[in-house]
Amino acid sequence: GHLAIHDSSMSKVLVSEACWRVVDRCVQILGGQGVTRETTVAQIFADMRAFRIYDGPSEVHRWSIAKRVIKGIRKDV
Repeated sequence: GHLAIHDSSMSKVLVSEACWRVVDRCVQILGGQGVTRETTVAQIFADMRAFRIYDGPSEVHRWSIAKRVIKGIRKDV
């Protein structure tokens, strides 16, 4: 229940950004060819761009995580 919401936000941020870094690196390695329709990397690049904003952008999830952490700290004090 409650903990799953925290875990899903953290997972969304970590996984989407890790995948984005990998795909971005692939595009950098391939150069201009990395963004042409002839490569699978270009399709993955487009898919990952959309994946990063599914269920809210990472910035919103980070804000939500920070808010919950601050609430937890206040309860402990």
